[in-house]
Order: sequence, then structure tokens, then C-alpha cells
Amino acid sequence: KQWYQRRVAITAGGNKCNALRNIALDYLVTSSNSSGVVLFANLDRTYSSELFDKVRDIEKVGVWPTVFAEEEFVCNPLQFKLASPKYPINLGSVGFNSTALLKTARRFDVNLSDTEGISSLVEGLVSSNEEITVISCDAQFVWFTPIF
Repeated sequence: KQWYQRRVAITAGGNKCNALRNIALDYLVTSSNSSGVVLFANLDRTYSSELFDKVRDIEKVGVWPTVFAEEEFVCNPLQFKLASPKYPINLGSVGFNSTALLKTARRFDVNLSDTEGISSLVEGLVSSNEEITVISCDAQFVWFTPIF
């Protein structure tokens, strides 16, 4: 029955990627007892191995630039270039402390875009930009790599 409910959630419409991300979060909640970092990688991105070394110390949320992403930010202090949503962070540019993320009951809304879904998760973990760890302002760790 549980698998059927998850399948219905994915096929019912909306953002299917967000539905799949929710399944991954539910799996981590039920089967993970260790701390780490959660990244929601996309098929059309390539990640530098250096990034995985840098994200280990994220306390709640960490960000870094993604080449060609429309959701950009500037540092010192952290400010986002897009006016909305509250935390307009590209999916390939954010990592979460797994313990902090999994303690929240937040999940991706399947009726929202990827960026709006990420913003909602971030809102559940921080109250201001000052609580977001900037991994880098200018280093390139993630690239779009067209697969079609």
C-alpha cells in the first residue's frame, strides 16, 4: 500500500521531481541514523569532487554558485538577485545538513517549481540569510551539462 500511495503521488500531476525528492527524504528519515549532507543533484549537472569536501561542515544550509543558473547571489552579506521566492536558490547550488533537514517535517510541495521547493525547505531551517553558510562566492563546483 505504501508503494502504491507514493506512485499515485508521482503520477497525479505537478512537479514529479519534487515528488521523487520527497520519497528520498522519507527513505532517509526511516533508514538513516548518521549525519551528513543532503544534495539534490540533477541529471544535467556535473559536480566537482572538491565540492563534496567543502560541504561537510554545513550547519543547516550551504550555498555555492552554479554556472549559468538564473538563481544567483552575491556575498558579504549574502543577497539573492531574484526577488522571489524568499530564498531563490538553484537546486544545484544548495546542500543541507541531513540531521537538521530530517528533523523538520518539511517536504517539497509538488505544486511548486524546483526553486520554490528549495526555498520552502530553506525557510524551515533558517530565519535569515545570515544562517546560510556560503561555501564559495566565486569558485565553480557545478556546471550544466546538456544531456539531450
